[in-house]
Amino acid sequence: MCNTAAMKVRIKEVAAAAGVSAATVSKVLSGRAAYAVQAETARRVRQVALDLGYVPDVAARNLRTRQTGQLGVVLEAVEPSEPDRLLGGLTTSGAVRRTFDGAIMAGLSDAAREWQVPALVVYPGVGQFQTYLDGRVDGLLVSCNPLRGHYLLSELAKLPMPVVALWTEAVPPGVSMVDVDHQGGARLAAEHLLALGHTRIAFYGGGQASGVEHFQRREMGYRQALNAAGLTPRPAIHQGDVLVEAVRRGEVSAVFAETDLGAAAAVQALTRAGLRVPDDVSLVGFDDILGAEYIAGGLTTVYHPAAEMAARGVRVLLDRLGGAAATRTLLPTRLMVRRSTAPFKIRG
Repeated sequence: MCNTAAMKVRIKEVAAAAGVSAATVSKVLSGRAAYAVQAETARRVRQVALDLGYVPDVAARNLRTRQTGQLGVVLEAVEPSEPDRLLGGLTTSGAVRRTFDGAIMAGLSDAAREWQVPALVVYPGVGQFQTYLDGRVDGLLVSCNPLRGHYLLSELAKLPMPVVALWTEAVPPGVSMVDVDHQGGARLAAEHLLALGHTRIAFYGGGQASGVEHFQRREMGYRQALNAAGLTPRPAIHQGDVLVEAVRRGEVSAVFAETDLGAAAAVQALTRAGLRVPDDVSLVGFDDILGAEYIAGGLTTVYHPAAEMAARGVRVLLDRLGGAAATRTLLPTRLMVRRSTAPFKIRG
């Protein structure tokens, strides 16, 4: 009796079961966007291949195409998402770092599974650039540290392979980028406070002065929203005691913190001074970190789609390998409304 489990399923058998040609199956399972196949047909082919237990002959394909199908991932470890001087003694940055790293890895893993990438070769940190040319990978996905400069991108741009950068818009010509729309997300936060009737809204964090690309864009979004409402934005506030005094004097009724950790530090300073969120001051953060629902009884914040960004990066890199030109992609954010914001009321 034949052991069907040991028999290798061939591509023509997948084609017959799916009702398509062998060429169509090959196009779908290659994962290359240069081949146009209707979405429903592609879904059916992938499902049939899965049901039949089809395993592509990667070695044979590599010999034909001179490509491994494998993608390289350069990881720059994520640092705490807020300078220590703004955190007021908080010690949660390690958990935040693990959360963002985990989101990136989850996004990469999901995309690799969906698009049938044979393997992701992870390079921890920056190595010798010749390392990436040893034939193991066809292209590079670089997860940039938001708090550092991205000098390595200019070097990687010289390599004879496509490069896609995550978490930065500052890329050299020829390098694709996928980032979160930090400026648009900050506008959402400020517009939410404006819709609640707040006109005295402070920005809490380093912002433009921080030198950090994302924080600068977030302050720009805050200022853009206030300007559009005919209001003059006040200078960014960097210290908790300054924020407390501004609230006490009635100069500030709402705060947009550039990160959730910054929002937690603001809560700490306000609570020590006997001020309550949202009764005395409304508060919005940015990132929607794990645990944001416990900050101030539930922090209203901007969701930061880190996993989605990583997954899109894989798709963009596959497109580049299929012949597409370098592209720039910004992923939209969304506002998570919780209990830390309330309509403006005149304090007695």
